[in-house]
Amino acid sequence: MEVTRRQFLKSLGSSCLLYAVSYVPGSGMQKIYSEPWPADKEDIECRFYALDTNYLDCFAFHEDGRVTVLAGRTELGQGFETVLNAIVTQGLDIPSNRLTIVLGNTDVCPDHGPTVGSSATEQVAWGIWEACSQLRKDIIRRAAKTHKLQVKDLIYQGGVVRSKREPERVIKPVETGRGEIVYMTLDPQASSSDRVTLEYKDLGLDNVNAESIVTGTRKYASDLKLPGTLYADWHIPPYHRKLTRIKSVDLADARATSGVNRVERIGSKVVALAERYNDVVKTLTRVKSVWEKPNRPKELRVEEEIRAGAVFQEIKEQTGDVNAGLASSYKTVTETYRTHYTAWAPIETYSALAKMEPGGDEVTIWSGSQYPHRVRELASLSLNLPESAIHFIHSPVGGAFGGKVAPPVSQEAADLSRRVGAPVKVIYSRKNQFQKRGLYKQACVFDFSTGVGTDGRLQARKLDIYQDLGEGTRDTYAAPHILIKHYRTDMPVNQANTRGTSYVQIGFAQESHMDMVAKAIGHDPFEFRRNNVVLESFVPLIDACADMIRYPRSGLGPDEGIGIGLCNHGARQMGVAAAHVKVNRKTGKVHVKEICAAYDIGTIINHRTVTTCLRGGMIWGLGWVLREEVKLDGHSVYTEHLTDYGVPRFSDTPEIKLQFLDNERPGKPRGCGELAVIPTVAAIANAVYHAIGVRFYTTPITPEKVLKALGKT
Repeated sequence: MEVTRRQFLKSLGSSCLLYAVSYVPGSGMQKIYSEPWPADKEDIECRFYALDTNYLDCFAFHEDGRVTVLAGRTELGQGFETVLNAIVTQGLDIPSNRLTIVLGNTDVCPDHGPTVGSSATEQVAWGIWEACSQLRKDIIRRAAKTHKLQVKDLIYQGGVVRSKREPERVIKPVETGRGEIVYMTLDPQASSSDRVTLEYKDLGLDNVNAESIVTGTRKYASDLKLPGTLYADWHIPPYHRKLTRIKSVDLADARATSGVNRVERIGSKVVALAERYNDVVKTLTRVKSVWEKPNRPKELRVEEEIRAGAVFQEIKEQTGDVNAGLASSYKTVTETYRTHYTAWAPIETYSALAKMEPGGDEVTIWSGSQYPHRVRELASLSLNLPESAIHFIHSPVGGAFGGKVAPPVSQEAADLSRRVGAPVKVIYSRKNQFQKRGLYKQACVFDFSTGVGTDGRLQARKLDIYQDLGEGTRDTYAAPHILIKHYRTDMPVNQANTRGTSYVQIGFAQESHMDMVAKAIGHDPFEFRRNNVVLESFVPLIDACADMIRYPRSGLGPDEGIGIGLCNHGARQMGVAAAHVKVNRKTGKVHVKEICAAYDIGTIINHRTVTTCLRGGMIWGLGWVLREEVKLDGHSVYTEHLTDYGVPRFSDTPEIKLQFLDNERPGKPRGCGELAVIPTVAAIANAVYHAIGVRFYTTPITPEKVLKALGKT
């Protein structure tokens, strides 16, 4: 666990051949140059950063036939390591036991930016696949030059170069340039005649980390411990963090608690440290504090406050004359929808272990992060140390969903380690995870006005979006007149870029509204969408969902319904979901019996990984629309535990069916990390409407809301 950068690079061996491959869109023909292995191996990553590239990957070919890949993205349960394993083993024609993948270690891995959305698979993984074909070509060229052979007489096979004339003659890649670094820049726009392109095939690789996760050999950050480690956590205010500062504090009782090592006020925060985490929790309950109370109404009137403080941000879309289009339409439907606050709720809360080295001039941090290099940068600023003195080692499990790009826990652990002169592990309690951080997927308000012609075609779409990023309306439904505006306002809780960003909220509102427009003109909701989508590639997705869920069908029971939802995610990924629900009129509970979905996401690298990812996203969507909610008012957040929050259980999981198409932009993977959540939310909401004839304009659709709508309370 305490391997330093020098030790790691030394373990690669100076006799290996190292490729540094950058992937720069539109850069022209590929460029290759090489240089001797530097005497100081610590200089390697400095040279890497000097290259002005979108991202960089490093391949080390070893004497014994092993290959090490150093990539700057991270794994937190998304399956990215399995994707890379599938890519590299096939691309370089080697077995898994000869491949080592290193992710997220700032000392040896390049800066790829954050692991968010689907970018890791779409950009990095496919860039590595493109690189593999070029590495094969270059290794053959180098083998021919080194051994004075003809390129046409050589073939790359089984991770080595073989002679066609003498099949027993084998040349290892490392033999073509021991101790060399080869820099290669690839151009994805180059024609096929300019480069070799391999044909990718999904070979059905299992999750390479499944056994280590299940058996516990793959560690969470909160599992790690060094000799002499102290646990730490924070005393938090009973009010929204954004609105509250501590006025005074009495630490006498807390400091007298048995087992506590240290209780200290740091600025507006109080921290407790102990050798056991239970003692930390016990100590924090004995801190006596007085806080500034928020100067605002106790009741949080979400829609009223959002509208009152709204400031125009930008026009998201504009074509034609929307007012004229609405005026000339056969029917016009005007509605308002509002969504709620939700949180990331990863399986592991924020956790980090930090050790300040003797002398206080270097620190090592172990934590799970979606952007290790950003964590290093922030720790550098916080500790007033150069970035080269901050060593971040990524912990590859625990979940993230947008919440672990660069959380403060790493800086906190490092700062406390320097203060107390010992390793410190900060673990946020679940309560602190919900309340101290104070970042949530925002509540949003949407004002729709949609005009439709006698032929069932959309004529005008007007939408005012309040809050979040305002993304998710483009390239789904066509109309000659469109005006979509985005507004923001200041609320007592801060925004989090949680999985799916504002696509989730807009997906719920837009697809619910489309169903109501279809109803206004007496059209079937599936057929209405077929007739109004921008991209024809949506049509086979709609048809696939209809077939899987057997729509339309006459065999639905009382209070059962089927709904549909569409999503064009970032003009890259397309998804359609259909849901079958049954509503219990006595309890108000919505039982999701079945979800079917069809996705157009390009080449699928690993069906097992993508299926797991999509199923998880669909269950997330179910939780978002029916259960999950951060409970708060104008002053405080009341959600403290997962049981308060309402994460779906196995008993809530319906039958799920999937289909994959590759029509819109075939040939490359386009990712799917956030996509599945969005149409699932809309499909369930629409299914509830068709089951009981009640449209819910706010989320989540809880049993209490259902009973109230049915006049049962």
